[in-house]
Order: sequence, then C-alpha cells, then structure tokens
Amino acid sequence: METGRFILYTLIIIVGCNIFGFFLSIMSLHTNLFTKYRIQKRKMKANVFYTRLPLILFNILLLVLISSLGLYYLYPIIFSNLLELNFDVILMQLIIILLIDDFYFFLLHYWMHKNKFILDRIHRIHHRAITPLALDYMYVHPLEWILGYFGPFFALFLISLFTPVNILAFWSYQFIRNMHELDVHSGYKSFLSKWIPFWGESEHHDLHHAKLNGNYATTFLIWDNIFKTKIR
Repeated sequence: METGRFILYTLIIIVGCNIFGFFLSIMSLHTNLFTKYRIQKRKMKANVFYTRLPLILFNILLLVLISSLGLYYLYPIIFSNLLELNFDVILMQLIIILLIDDFYFFLLHYWMHKNKFILDRIHRIHHRAITPLALDYMYVHPLEWILGYFGPFFALFLISLFTPVNILAFWSYQFIRNMHELDVHSGYKSFLSKWIPFWGESEHHDLHHAKLNGNYATTFLIWDNIFKTKIR
C-alpha cells in the first residue's frame, strides 16, 4: 500500500470517529432520546459545550497534522505495506498496542493528578467537564493529548523490533481507542463494555470526572485494581 493511501485511510478513521462524537454530543444536548440512560442527572448547558468547541476542533486539527507527519516517516520503517488478513497476528498485535498504550496512559494520567503544577496548569482544563459529553475527550490542553500520543507509538516501535506492524491491527486500534474514548466520555451508561472482561465502562470514567481523584484507568480497569486507585 502506498504511504499516501495508508495515511488517508488512517485519517478517515480518526476524523470519522470524531464526526460521530460531535453528533452524539449534539444529540445529548438538544434531545431527550436517551436521557433515561444518563449516568448523572445534571445536564451540560449547550452554550458551555460550544465555548469549548474551538479548543476541541483545534486539537483534532493538530491531531490530523501530527498523525499525518508522524505516519509519513514511520510507515516505511515500522509497518508492513501489505494488507494481510492474518487474524492471529492482528489480534495479538492489537492487544499488545492496547495494553502498552493504556498502561502508559494510566501512569501519565496518575502523574498529571499527583503533580499539582501539571494538574492546575494543564490537566484541569479537561476536568472542567464534570458531566462530560462524548467529544469532551478532546477538550484538553494540547500538550496533554500530545504526551498521551506517545503510548501507541511506544507499542508500535516495540512490535516492529520483532516483526512489521500489521496495518489492520493498527487501524483496529485506532477505531477501538477512539470509539472507547467517545463512549467513556458520553455520559451514558455502558451496554456492551460491561460484558468485556477488564474493559473500562463509562460509569468508571464518569465517576473520575465527577470526583476528580481515583479511577485513572480508561481502556482496562486492571490498572486501578493493581495500584489500588479504584473508587466507587
């Protein structure tokens, strides 16, 4: 696969997920279709979300630019240029990327809460969303998500030391990670997540936004159990 097509398809996944998140957020603000499934009774005001939208859109634009540049240089070094339907390899690499990325994020997230300077100057922006909407996952200081973006690239580099990264594993990671972030910030109760062992439910992360400290894990709940940071 040519580098340009690889980057284009990756961006379609990223931008497509965020477009879905935008409409989910708008639906949450302007309809009562799923009100009974909301975790918190408190509802965000539409004007508050719209004041946050410029930073969200800026972060998404920055995400697109940095992803395009990074993948342009990494594609010939790390990735297999073939669309190989090897499901064992895809599943194994997908799990490795998710685990490494999520453990890195847990440590980063924990540090951002325990370091008062970082919490007040950077991470506090994200926690203005006490009752978050789906797209609030990108309502962060740009430096925060850029630091968080190192996680999957650590995983990709590690895998590439042994074998090229399967493109489909990487695309699967992008889709799952983006959709999960939208889910846990949606403010709605989990339906599918509770049936997946150790998978982060929206109730878990929503409680983190409501109480600030604790429940630092997102994709996998095992980190909060291991490090005893789980709250109820």
